[in-house]
Formats: sequence, C-alpha cells, structure tokens
Amino acid sequence: MSCSNVPLLGTPNGTGSAYTVDVTAIREIQSAQTSPQVVYLQGQVISQAPFLNSGAYQLEDTTGKIWVVSNQELPKVGDLVVIRGQVQFQSIPISGQEMGEVYLQETEKIE
Repeated sequence: MSCSNVPLLGTPNGTGSAYTVDVTAIREIQSAQTSPQVVYLQGQVISQAPFLNSGAYQLEDTTGKIWVVSNQELPKVGDLVVIRGQVQFQSIPISGQEMGEVYLQETEKIE
C-alpha cells in the first residue's frame, strides 16, 4: 500500500511545527481482502446511512470510494475528514461468485 503524508494536528512529525499521519489512497485498500489492516483515510463524505445507535458514510478521495461504519456521530455530507480505521471484508457469495464488499470500521476521527 502506498501512503502520503497529510499535515494534521495530533502527531508530531519531528520538525516541531507541523503534524502528520500517513494516509492511504482508497484505491489501495479496495483489494485488501485478506488480512485486517489499520489505515488512515482522508476524503470527502458523499453520502450517509444512519442506523440505530450507529451508522455508515461513504468516503471519496481522488482514487475511489469506500463505506465507513462508525459508532460515532456521522459527519455531514460534504465534510472533509481524516479517519483511522480497520479494513474489513464482508463476503457475499452469490451463484458461485464473490460479490463481497471491502469497508472500513472507523476507530478514530482525526481532528
């Protein structure tokens, strides 16, 4: 997986003035179906799906889209967010074909 550094508040990058985390492109995690991974994503919220006591939102960057499941308050459509989460894969076998979906279980919103 490739990553890029995104300046943020929270984790010092060693220079004393800025903070960074390594952000993974959504395109890079779409095929990560085999092993659980923790990644940082940055993107714009393009839709929401509220559930009882939780919800999901779709996050988009310049490389793709992914659904993010969250137990926190959902960001608004149009918000730019940086999050940390664990890559998950839900298997959906239909007529001998795998129609499963890769998604992210949010563990932290980076402010």
